[in-house]
Amino acid sequence: MPSEGDPALPDWIENAYLPLERYLCEQSDQDAFTHHQATELIAEANPDFRDTDIDHALNYLHNHGWLYKVDDLLFITELQCAKFEESTE
Repeated sequence: MPSEGDPALPDWIENAYLPLERYLCEQSDQDAFTHHQATELIAEANPDFRDTDIDHALNYLHNHGWLYKVDDLLFITELQCAKFEESTE
């Protein structure tokens, strides 16, 4: 995740990112997802997104350091699960 001084994500990109982060925070046995899984997670959370929107969001997140790729898996650069734990209490 970019450092404190970097600008926040555009709202619609954040709407694509948060389901990915939530998914990994809820999975104790996984720390990555495939591109296909990421696409499905974003589409499920954002039914109004087209495939091109999802691809653009994933490219943006990768190019701006929010996601990184190893082989065929995508990882979140700095997973922050505390915000999800607080919202469920």
